[in-house]
Amino acid sequence: MNEKKLRLIHTVCGCVISAALIVATVCLILSAHTIYTSGDSPYTPESIGAEYNKIAIPLWVAISAVFAGIILNIALPMPKSKAKAIKDPFIKLRILQKKLPEGISHDGIARQRYVRKAYRAVCALLCAIAFIPAIITLCDYDSFTVDNLTPALLRVVGMLAIGAVISGVLLFALSVIERRSAEREIEWTKVAISEGKKSDQIGTKNDTENTKKIVRLVLVGVACALIVIGLTQDGFYDVLQKAIRICTECIGLG
Repeated sequence: MNEKKLRLIHTVCGCVISAALIVATVCLILSAHTIYTSGDSPYTPESIGAEYNKIAIPLWVAISAVFAGIILNIALPMPKSKAKAIKDPFIKLRILQKKLPEGISHDGIARQRYVRKAYRAVCALLCAIAFIPAIITLCDYDSFTVDNLTPALLRVVGMLAIGAVISGVLLFALSVIERRSAEREIEWTKVAISEGKKSDQIGTKNDTENTKKIVRLVLVGVACALIVIGLTQDGFYDVLQKAIRICTECIGLG
């Protein structure tokens, strides 16, 4: 079979599987919401089964699509992509590292590796902080009553969406920073290979500036995360009430 047609078949199959899984997931969520809001507690297997029988078709379609995709990958495997010019700096870096003689080191190479690890740790921490408001809300079981279920779920979904957007921006920024760091390490690796001996420190000034940027990003990220947490927990109302008491009781305004 033509390689272009085979790729098209795999693409269409992947889109169908994704659409079927999304529809099945939405149906399951809606059915669970309907069961919870029906007020028929304690729930019986018969009542739950009757509700899920309504969504049997999309569930079976999703399961069938997954099995069809597995069979397609076995019967008609995806063709291997042709070798292209290497553009990924990390692949170039791995190739250069194999050419680097043993015992040859460079302070710039070690510093860039440390910088990338630091950025990854900071990004992971900020991503975790971004989802803290949603986790706190989910742990507050008293807010998820039958009468208040829909607003509570919408509030949690909004918090999760905000956390996902913040995480996406952080991950995009991390990918850009890591690529630049890898490009700098490539330059220093080439220098170390060409010299064939331990190189002197190069770019110490740039490394110091990078360290300062890391500290600034950490402080800004933590500050933004704390502001978001305070807004979600209505912390500014406490500050407003204290300000009102100071004006009315101490100063005597009003």
